[in-house]
Amino acid sequence: MFPAILIFIIVVVLVTGVRTVHQQTIAVVETFGKYSRTLTPGLNLIIPLVQQVVSVVSLRVQEVKSEIEVKTQDNMFVRLPVALMIKVRPENAADAYYKLSNPENQLSTWVLNTLRGLSATLTLTELFEDRGRLVAGVQHALEDLLAGYGWEVVNVLVDQPSVSPDVQAAFNRVVSSRREREAAEQEAEAKRIRIIGEARAEAEAQTLRAEGLASARRILAQALTEAVVTAKSAGISEQDTLTLLLETNRLDTIKYAAEHGKLVLMDVRSSGAPAPVVPLQ
Repeated sequence: MFPAILIFIIVVVLVTGVRTVHQQTIAVVETFGKYSRTLTPGLNLIIPLVQQVVSVVSLRVQEVKSEIEVKTQDNMFVRLPVALMIKVRPENAADAYYKLSNPENQLSTWVLNTLRGLSATLTLTELFEDRGRLVAGVQHALEDLLAGYGWEVVNVLVDQPSVSPDVQAAFNRVVSSRREREAAEQEAEAKRIRIIGEARAEAEAQTLRAEGLASARRILAQALTEAVVTAKSAGISEQDTLTLLLETNRLDTIKYAAEHGKLVLMDVRSSGAPAPVVPLQ
């Protein structure tokens, strides 16, 4: 009889002393009401009636969603949808259980208050364009604090900020006016470049025309000089040579006017009478 009772007691002790801990969880054990140790995943033994498992702490990443109202640097009130990704540090599971009575709400409060402070340093435009600064700021500000309570922030997801319709319309007008100003500046710059290019081209053209005219005059002067020298060597007087050259130029001018048309030619050969006007069609 006694051996049977002894065997029964041993079996009960073994059964009540065996604890199975599932993957991604840690069991907190107390001995006579005082924290003793933590049990890792797998098969574990505790002392019946002396020790007991008071809590099983999950090591999985938990999501805490919230929405906060923040004030930006340029005095705009914005609502930020926030999702917190938090989890317990395995080596500090006991701290996570004992130090916080309502971990999710308390951690959420710390994170959201930190977000409010960081948002106050950003303008509305920066808040829309650079939400990564908020995430980095929260993780940097709360890393040591949460580690002391056995928790860590895995990630902070800040969704698209939402503002009132009036603020959204004003924001759109500001962005639109900025784009219009940039377009006007670019158009003015393009016009300035075009005017400068045209002025340079005109200056180069005038230079080339002046050089061509000077060259033509040099050639003409050289030709006239050679003609006078040749005529003089042939016994023709300088006055007769000059008269011949002037008559030749006059005839060339009339020919040029006749070829191009729609010109009026004034013949000034006679100094005593009014010069005839010859219209050329």
